[in-house]
Amino acid sequence: MAAMLVVLFAALRVFLAYEPGVGTGPFDLNLPWMPALGINLHFAVDGFNVYLVLLAALLFPAVLGCTWNSPHSSRRLYLVLVLILEASLLGTFLSQNAVLFFVFWEAVLIPAGLLILVYGGERRRSAAITFFLYTMAGSVLLLAAVIALGVEALRQTGSWSFELAVLYGLRLDWNLQVFVFAAIMLACLVKAPLVPFHAWLPLAYFEAPPAVTALMAGALSKMGAYGILKLALPLAPDVAAAAGPTVAALAVMSLLYGAVLALRETDYKKLVAYSSLSHMGYVVLGLFSFREAAIHGALLQMLSHGVAVAGLFALLGMLEQRLGPGYRSVTALSTAAPRFAIGLMLFVLTTVALPLTSGFTAEFLILFGAFAQGLAAWQAQAGPLLLIAALVAVTGMVLGATYMLRFARAILFGARPGTGTDRIADLRPVEVASLLPLLVVILVLGVAPAAVMSKVQTVATQFGSPHGR
Repeated sequence: MAAMLVVLFAALRVFLAYEPGVGTGPFDLNLPWMPALGINLHFAVDGFNVYLVLLAALLFPAVLGCTWNSPHSSRRLYLVLVLILEASLLGTFLSQNAVLFFVFWEAVLIPAGLLILVYGGERRRSAAITFFLYTMAGSVLLLAAVIALGVEALRQTGSWSFELAVLYGLRLDWNLQVFVFAAIMLACLVKAPLVPFHAWLPLAYFEAPPAVTALMAGALSKMGAYGILKLALPLAPDVAAAAGPTVAALAVMSLLYGAVLALRETDYKKLVAYSSLSHMGYVVLGLFSFREAAIHGALLQMLSHGVAVAGLFALLGMLEQRLGPGYRSVTALSTAAPRFAIGLMLFVLTTVALPLTSGFTAEFLILFGAFAQGLAAWQAQAGPLLLIAALVAVTGMVLGATYMLRFARAILFGARPGTGTDRIADLRPVEVASLLPLLVVILVLGVAPAAVMSKVQTVATQFGSPHGR
């Protein structure tokens, strides 16, 4: 916890001091690793990752605090793997070299897979293998794309280089852009995930230890969206623009598919897992709307969804720790554990995008930007696909409110307490203190998001404009 709090303190200082429009500023570390091949240990904070560094640094100590009394938290191997997972995740977000990015991208699999395999549920072996194979298969082409970019850098500049700043300046022809875009998107859509690359998600989220599930849904799933923003859009801009409406339609399909599955689900943990699948669809829709407001919304949704879904999974994990398998039939929680009920309801209201929460700010900007861009494309006779996708995506908010409020009604209210509810312990002070920062983020982004949004203004302007693209 001390190590995680030091990282959080450093991330907060960097976030508050970071100024957009000045590059990486003082937050840049570039050391030679294999200079003959253009591979450096290059880490920096920029507009792409400033939200996600804060998110990762915040979630790890919060989740550890929520599971402070769990049996896993006293085991050395468990804590070592969690610390390695945090380091690998931060390395992925901070990497400014394509090879270094790929190394950390793959390194995340090792601690995450081992945490599921060693500390997961009854089907942990199957969950770990499925998670590992899906994400590994999706990354094979990513490595091929990284190598192809290095070769192209050698051809155009006369020397090997995998620095992202150099790769962004390459002039890639259409065919190479198609390959790079397809390879990166496949790896990212598996990681996010989006339909039809989501088959690993329900099993992994359900079988993983509660803390790992919260971290996977809150932080690791953002790696996919970050990869799209950091690699796919700037490296293959022409193909990304041409494929934008199609990918946006795929995102809406994933959004609705996850919502329908959540509507049919009765297990609390699986319901939240499918809601996570649905909400990641909003992020991809925002990124491929190529509108400044939608890009802002997508970046805010990464942060908002990260804290909200991690809070929900952490609370369900605490219920599971207290009641065992009986937590699946809990009702009338508001009577037996009022602090528990208040925390759960606040995260639920964020998930359903209630005004004055971060969920509303993010989803409103995404839908507004997607609709404006779709309408502009339709008026320019570029096709109605994006407009239709934006209109259909609005129904996702209605479906989301339906399944999340039904979930809240089932677990918080009822004629009589469910199994073991009458003897459940309410939230302890350390658990309240761990959840409070997540709720503060939700409130700040919902009430006064402008100061936070200014940190990523350069990125939002780069990939979108008030007049569309």
